[in-house]
Amino acid sequence: MTKKIISFIFALILTLSAFVSCGKGGDQTEQDASFLSFAAAPSVEEMQKLDGTEVSICGYMSKLLPASGEFMYLMNLPYQKSPFSFPNTTQLANTIAVYAKPGQSYSFTDRAIRVTGILEFGNFTDELNYEYSYRIKDAEYTVLGTDDLDSNIKLWQQLASTDVIADIYRMYEYVNFLCFWPTYTAQFEGGSDYLYPSDIDLFCKNDDTQFNYGYKEGYFDDLVAKVESVSKTDFVALVGNIRKAEALAKEALAEIDAGNYTQVAEYSNTFGDGRNQYRMNKADEFDAKMQETYREFAEWLATWKL
Repeated sequence: MTKKIISFIFALILTLSAFVSCGKGGDQTEQDASFLSFAAAPSVEEMQKLDGTEVSICGYMSKLLPASGEFMYLMNLPYQKSPFSFPNTTQLANTIAVYAKPGQSYSFTDRAIRVTGILEFGNFTDELNYEYSYRIKDAEYTVLGTDDLDSNIKLWQQLASTDVIADIYRMYEYVNFLCFWPTYTAQFEGGSDYLYPSDIDLFCKNDDTQFNYGYKEGYFDDLVAKVESVSKTDFVALVGNIRKAEALAKEALAEIDAGNYTQVAEYSNTFGDGRNQYRMNKADEFDAKMQETYREFAEWLATWKL
């Protein structure tokens, strides 16, 4: 199935606070690199002001590394098997690609690290097919000691060890599919075509289909239970976001089931003709709700920092 890039592709959740330490220990001076953290969302224009300058950021390596070890993916969450990306895309989210100096390579560590290197803007697609508009190059890292970590990091690592954040990204792939259902194309026996009303069964409702996991009864309840198994009081905002995504998924699916869409003829670069495509009557509304709900999750995720 062709992936639709969501319209709200925004910068990695970073704050450009210069001269701030990674944790509660240590000081920085004006001679140090500008410090980035997974905490706020500046504009791309603000990010570009640091293009070509030395920056520093703290986080964890994703377990996914290229065979060469020439780059890694840095996240603010430990124990992740692969980097995060926007739903149904390969565009990195809450993740930054970090490249070693020429001739050097990285070995995996599950310890918290501080990376220092040169921020570089461009249009990058790496050998693992992830896409991003900036990276840190010529980078080295040091492992942080326990004195450098914030007091809430133990709780954060407990949540991370359940792998529930990766589950929530998967949840958003399901919700995103429903919200943007009529804009996809799929490969069928007769070739590529747009999705038609009956195709929702092929992708969601039938057993062992691509998004059937999200359609199953109790799916969202299980996600909430997984979060609350770590703490019922510290992750109220995350649980609220899951419930908001659940409501959006139900609303979008109800619109599809009720036939609230219009058949339109559109020229497409895929087909080169004016074949019929279905457009949900509330397409713009679902677009806005999906953006709002996912952004809320991304901003929550970014608030947890070293």
